Amino acid sequence: RDILHRLTDEGILAVGELDESELHNAAEATGATIVDSILDIGADDLGLAGSVHWERRQSSDQVEDIITIDDCIDPSVVTIAVGGSGETATEEIIRGLHDALRATSIALETGELLPGAGATHARIAYAVRRASEVESGRARLGMDAFARAMETIPATLAENSGKDSLDAVLEMRAAAVNEEAGIHGVLVGGEVGEVNGVWHPRAVIEEGLESAVVTAMSMLRIDQVISARGD
Repeated sequence: RDILHRLTDEGILAVGELDESELHNAAEATGATIVDSILDIGADDLGLAGSVHWERRQSSDQVEDIITIDDCIDPSVVTIAVGGSGETATEEIIRGLHDALRATSIALETGELLPGAGATHARIAYAVRRASEVESGRARLGMDAFARAMETIPATLAENSGKDSLDAVLEMRAAAVNEEAGIHGVLVGGEVGEVNGVWHPRAVIEEGLESAVVTAMSMLRIDQVISARGD
């Protein structure tokens, strides 16, 4: 206690009772080295930060201390403060933020991107529908169903924008036929137009398609088993 009081008198902020994760985060943010004893501290162990701000807030059932470390030179860990109107809204924001960061990291790792705004799914639907024309059996029905499933992505984007989903799908079908017209997708506002600056990591789209196909096949197998049993 005496040491903490003396440090405070000298304008030095001392924080105690940090858990292991908080300690490591502070060290990685400032470039400091964690030592076992204050007697072992050397100049090379010290980290750098532009500012350190301490704030005490009244939480729902207890007092909460918040320490903010800003303007670090080369931090290897950062914190994003997220707020919302309620717990559910905040969790939804965090989920969307996590998905966006993960998709961005995958794009940087793989270097492979595909057009977004439903453009890729519309082109897949067009290619599958064309390939189904040479099929004469039930495979054609399955391919047509797959193509319609792909078109639910641009249809949903248009519907969420307040536009007619069927009109959007028909416009994108027409655009897919004319390859010279460019890559078309559902733009902001629900209009169908040429896509610029909207991208998705190829790995994310591939993983989504593979998971959807596996799930659909599993459901069909379960349906066949139930039908065979007569339940």
